[in-house]
Amino acid sequence: MFVDDGAWASKLALKDKAQGTVNDFIAVIKAASMDAELPETLTETARLFATLDSSMKTTQQNVTKLSHTLRQVQDANFGLLDNLRATDQASESLRIQL
Repeated sequence: MFVDDGAWASKLALKDKAQGTVNDFIAVIKAASMDAELPETLTETARLFATLDSSMKTTQQNVTKLSHTLRQVQDANFGLLDNLRATDQASESLRIQL
């Protein structure tokens, strides 16, 4: 027989309260960091890191695209090579000189 003593509901309520506390704490930290006066060099350094991060992501995406394109070109080259070999074999089997 199942007995519901409310323990499950109280665990969920505690979890919700803990999550709310964490969210409130994060909000306080964000507000405190926004209100703090940061040296201009620190602000500039943070801005440069953010710029560098986005540049690195863009560069990585471009390298990935280029790598994919080069694989496609390589596959096309192998296809052409196979066709040339087949042409040579057909020519030899027919004994036709090109």
